[in-house]
Amino acid sequence: MKKILCLVFITTFIYANNIETNKESIGKKTIDKQQGFNITLDWLEQKPKTITKDFYILQYLKQDITPDEASKALSMVKYVSNQIFYAFAKKFNHDETTAVVQCMQASAKELINTYDDCIKAGLSLYKATKLSQVELNEAILKVKDKYPTFANKLKILASSIPFTKTISTSIDNFYDIYLKTGSQFKMDFFNYKLPKSTLNKIKKDKRVETLIKYSITNPQLDLLSKSFLGIDDTNFKSLTSFFLALNEINNENLKQALIYLSNSYKKAYNDYGKNRAIFWKYLITYDKKFLEELSSSNNLDIYSLYAKELLNKKLHNIVYDISLKQNEAISTFNTNDPFSWVDLIINSKNINKEKLKEYKTIFSKEKTKPYLVYILNKYYKYTKHYFITPYKNYLNEYSIERKALIYAIARQESGFVPASISTAFAQGVMQIMPFLSKHIAKKLDEPYDIYKLFDAKTNLKYANYHLDNLEKNLDNPLFIAYSYNGGYGYFKYQKKLGLFTKNNDFEPFMSMELISYDETREYGKKVLANYYIYKNHLDNKNEFKLSSIFENLIESDQN
Repeated sequence: MKKILCLVFITTFIYANNIETNKESIGKKTIDKQQGFNITLDWLEQKPKTITKDFYILQYLKQDITPDEASKALSMVKYVSNQIFYAFAKKFNHDETTAVVQCMQASAKELINTYDDCIKAGLSLYKATKLSQVELNEAILKVKDKYPTFANKLKILASSIPFTKTISTSIDNFYDIYLKTGSQFKMDFFNYKLPKSTLNKIKKDKRVETLIKYSITNPQLDLLSKSFLGIDDTNFKSLTSFFLALNEINNENLKQALIYLSNSYKKAYNDYGKNRAIFWKYLITYDKKFLEELSSSNNLDIYSLYAKELLNKKLHNIVYDISLKQNEAISTFNTNDPFSWVDLIINSKNINKEKLKEYKTIFSKEKTKPYLVYILNKYYKYTKHYFITPYKNYLNEYSIERKALIYAIARQESGFVPASISTAFAQGVMQIMPFLSKHIAKKLDEPYDIYKLFDAKTNLKYANYHLDNLEKNLDNPLFIAYSYNGGYGYFKYQKKLGLFTKNNDFEPFMSMELISYDETREYGKKVLANYYIYKNHLDNKNEFKLSSIFENLIESDQN
């Protein structure tokens, strides 16, 4: 086991120290044939070391290759994720490697019947909370000699009152247990106010900000969150000060909340963070000067848009379409090739007028508009707001509401770029995960080809199928956005914790701020802002208001 763990470290280290980049011209390297595309090591070696390359290495590891070829491919990976490591292990055909994978994939109950190394490799603290006290003690007996620190953490989990053991343990153990166990375990055993001595011990550690977020974004941890009332936020980030303000609001300390909001505003590094703080000052005070300030913001976010709506101010500085330079030459840019997109990102760091002219020549076709918008955003330093409506010929059959939703999601997900790949390997215009696209292909009775997801028509069709399913249970764009990003099961769990179920003076805005996943929380607000703009643009005869969404979020009966 030590050998294979060492192998993973070495391959990662080799990659980290090989920082040569591919600086080939835009569009010269293309994937001419996606369907049935056979990846080779020589082809991979020519590619820049990016998440995109990792995606193709994963596909390569699924081909009929030798153990030596698998090892060479792994050495080129940027991030050795579990997914890539598991695929590598299947091809590497090595007993110790296979054993590591089996340990990592085993359930908690399966692990306690194995040996110390396997338990350490596979038993996360989250998994450990699924075990009974008897089972935990079995695991402790097996690991205590070789892994005493790990055994001590398991002893805390196995104790009759984990809270008392945790507050008296080391700072590292404290944070590992509070931050790496699941929500249910925290609710069952850690919903207590921390003693001042414990708080004084842990508050200077940077991890305290994560703990603050975890406790405040879970309504069921109301006692734990009281630990942070009135805490000094001088050294905290803007977002942490904001969460502390929400905590004070939930405990009816509005004066202190305003102090935290002022601190959050001062520390915010962008207009979005500033607008969030201003908006909540308005909710607390109903002072229209905050609305006026928000309505003057050049940043188009849910806060400024709502302020403009309330004050009947029109939106400005929005570009719905861009003119294309007439160019008879045939562009060599392949919109379906992820590496053409990677090359564009690498080669467009500094754009002057001459470069902009060159790009306008390259991106002169309707299907290349998303790439031109990317360039224009960089050239104008994001001072203009582009809300383009590409792929109209693929969306003709859809309702205005569905078109607005698809555009709202696609703008946030990929900027409409069909060749984009996320760090989680989501693909294309609508950033569809491979497991989902495979499932949809099966439901549509279509042969599955992962590379077809880089084709905008296929990607949009699959996304529309997925949205059809979400809309069977959800009736507004915000909840659909949460579920699209975090999963419908995650959103249902958030409601189970109490979000969007209580009506008070600060709802639905409080629930919108307490979505626990950072990405999903901000994603929902951004998609809703996009939807608002697109809906009014596509249906300019019937004004759509954010207030109509906000008024129904709590009352909506979501299954």
